[in-house]
Amino acid sequence: MRLISADTIHQAMTFPALIAAIRQSFAGPFGMPPRQVLPLQAGKPEAFALLPAWDESVIGCKLFTYFPDNPSQGKDRLYANILLFSRQSGEPLALLDGISITLWRTAAISALAASYLANPAASTLVLFGTGKLAPYLVKAYASIRQLDDVYIIGRDLTKAQQLATSLQEDLHTEQPGLRIQAAERSASVLQKADIICCATAATEPLFPANWVQPGTLVDALGNHHADGSEIDSQLVVDGLLYVDSRTNCLNEAGEILLPLHAGRISEQHIRSELAELCRADQLCWQADRIQVFKAVGTALADLAAARLMLTLS
Repeated sequence: MRLISADTIHQAMTFPALIAAIRQSFAGPFGMPPRQVLPLQAGKPEAFALLPAWDESVIGCKLFTYFPDNPSQGKDRLYANILLFSRQSGEPLALLDGISITLWRTAAISALAASYLANPAASTLVLFGTGKLAPYLVKAYASIRQLDDVYIIGRDLTKAQQLATSLQEDLHTEQPGLRIQAAERSASVLQKADIICCATAATEPLFPANWVQPGTLVDALGNHHADGSEIDSQLVVDGLLYVDSRTNCLNEAGEILLPLHAGRISEQHIRSELAELCRADQLCWQADRIQVFKAVGTALADLAAARLMLTLS
């Protein structure tokens, strides 16, 4: 069985290859039972989770632990690994670092959805969030649309400026015309956006719905709480709603559950999940409507990324 480290993954992975691999997995036959998040002790936040999936070639399961008090001991809150087995024989194939795979596949899912839901001529991205995922998101979107401007908005303007400078240097060779800058949250900035990506820990809306122009794609991926939402519910009610997984989003995505429980939408308000978009393989963007994509993560995306690494490493 092969051991594939985070360093190997970061060196070998590219967004064009990963997006294509995930598109292929979602378009084909697969199995993906509901993920299991198991509390380790009643009333305590520590948890152990299992995310299984399989396709015609491999079986996989991401396992992760969540210990929110770990930083006080100099350790990470989250640890994850992915196990891959042969679909034909059940033989163990590889153990991969799960944190790096999650960063890459999360950004790739956003870009894959945007390939169907964003203006083909999209040139401006507004990104809320300055965490570890932020650089991956900018690079993923830049791989599927010819971006001219990226505005990064965060609670700490200095951190947003540092991220913008770092990304500008990283992408100078690949995207010489791309301008990346930090920005304050404002209607004037958001009204320029073709894509608005929300990748924060916020559980309250980051901006009002009336700041968003028709034709914009709003990609909400940071919140995983059933009672919170990064975006104004009016965007979900009025917009064209798509998700990575109906099952997962209807279980934990407050962006959908809050207006659903308030009687403002029904489950049928979800037009398609990502697998259906990939099977149809057609642009669904509508210039006169706001598109909303909500993602909470799927085991199948982990599986596709891990399987790709078998061929790249």
